[in-house]
Amino acid sequence: MRVEKNVTYRDVAGDRQKLDVYLPAGPAPAGGRPVIVAIHGGGWRKFSKEEYEPIVAPFAKLGYIVVAPNYRLSAPRSPSWPTNFEDVRDSVRWVRSHATELGADPNRIAAMGESAGGHLAALLGTYPDGAVNPDGPAVGTSSAQVVSARVQAVVDFYGPTDLSALDARSAGASGPIRQFLGASPEQAPGRYASASPSSHVAATDPPFLIVHGSRDWLVNVSQSTGLADKLSSVGVPNRLEIIPGASHGFGLMVGGRNLLDEIDAFLSASMP
Repeated sequence: MRVEKNVTYRDVAGDRQKLDVYLPAGPAPAGGRPVIVAIHGGGWRKFSKEEYEPIVAPFAKLGYIVVAPNYRLSAPRSPSWPTNFEDVRDSVRWVRSHATELGADPNRIAAMGESAGGHLAALLGTYPDGAVNPDGPAVGTSSAQVVSARVQAVVDFYGPTDLSALDARSAGASGPIRQFLGASPEQAPGRYASASPSSHVAATDPPFLIVHGSRDWLVNVSQSTGLADKLSSVGVPNRLEIIPGASHGFGLMVGGRNLLDEIDAFLSASMP
């Protein structure tokens, strides 16, 4: 595996965001390799792309290019919505724009993340191309000159999907959500809806694999069952895996299961 560290993919007014690229050994096949954009968690306010280093190698050995971006984090009195979402959208556009040199297939890009990263991955799967409306419905327009930020599959590990409902239900999640959005649900209902993947579900969305622990104390499993129900209602292929007894924050090995093989099978079927 070859690693390219700290590649600048977005520079807005001096705010540079960087990513790491993990490339499988050997020449890329004709048509390019599939790509996983791996988005770290941390309540939208902590951690970094280095969180994904322990699980990158197994995917690279399976032939995936893994791209792990940093994104703007929130801080007290400094919300990060929608800048962090624009960051990860630009990481997808960066992959597409550099597909030839990476040996990547620009038509086989998956978003994967856990917790806050799962939320951003789910938004990549549901939010339409075009400008982000931070406080209301998606505009849903795009220009042929703009590289698409849409992905072809989503792997969501216990990500928030309805931020207003989660704020009301989870005391542990409420603080990070309000710091992320800079307001309460009562103060900015449109912002909460705009930042919620479940608000943007449409029949054109890509397949989803959703993984959640039955005993998640931070992000209740209803966040994932609700998203799966919405996806199913419009005919979007999805698979919901509820891991019995699992709490918040687990990796590829949980409950005696190796999720690597299951994710690989899902992505192979979703991005043939």
